[in-house]
Amino acid sequence: MSEEQWTIKVRLEELDRGEVHIKNRWLKGETIAVQIEPHATVSMLKQRVALIVAAHEKWQILKVGELVLDDNSQKLKDIEGLENNGMVSLYAKAPPEVVEDLGELSEDPDAMEEETEELPPLPEGEAMDKELTEEEEDKQNAAKGVAAELLEDGDKAAALGKLSEAVMVGNPNAMLLCRRGELLLKMKRPKAAIVDATAALKKNPDSAKAYKIRGKANRFLSKWVEAVDDFAQCQQIDFDDAIADMHKYCTKRKVWHIKMANRAQKQAKAEEAEKEAAK
Repeated sequence: MSEEQWTIKVRLEELDRGEVHIKNRWLKGETIAVQIEPHATVSMLKQRVALIVAAHEKWQILKVGELVLDDNSQKLKDIEGLENNGMVSLYAKAPPEVVEDLGELSEDPDAMEEETEELPPLPEGEAMDKELTEEEEDKQNAAKGVAAELLEDGDKAAALGKLSEAVMVGNPNAMLLCRRGELLLKMKRPKAAIVDATAALKKNPDSAKAYKIRGKANRFLSKWVEAVDDFAQCQQIDFDDAIADMHKYCTKRKVWHIKMANRAQKQAKAEEAEKEAAK
């Protein structure tokens, strides 16, 4: 035959849940009633209290008068001064949250402003994938050849014009789009480089070069999440030591921004919870 349950009255002398913000009607100074068997342990009592007031048992100090119940394995019926309908004082305080020092994020010396120039043209509709005639192939190859010569002479603007001419012949392959995207990046036009790299990836989803160009362009525009994703794809397809450091740099900045955003969101929730509690 089971023992008759006891009713233990628990007065909430201190109830500090720290950063834990939940809806719970119990407040400091109130008294709750816990139904529990007299052969139950102090630990079991703490567990039931935790369920009621949302204060983890590790945060709890229970007292009977001045006696601290510090032996979690002790049975309630063996505690001097405690009996059915007896009073226990609860002191619950969450440990202080360790706030990570994220420091200040230094300025990126290589950051670029998004350019305002008109984007270089791309073929529209079927022209992007049409089959070229021999005459069109010759025209495209000739324009690419002239662009290469102009680049050797250091005339980037004229080379860009010739590469665009080659692209607009139609059906530009991923390599041609990457060549123009790479040149655009050298001309500090990251927005346009992203467009060409994205078009190249539609032609060849496994183009490590396109991911590399787009990753660099996103990095120069401080788009850390996008840059990290592109570099990860690039490195998976064809690992390149030359961008490993940039990949790490972008990853650190991505993590910093995510942590700062999470901290701001947490703070906003805490302030909202305080407003709700004050109503």
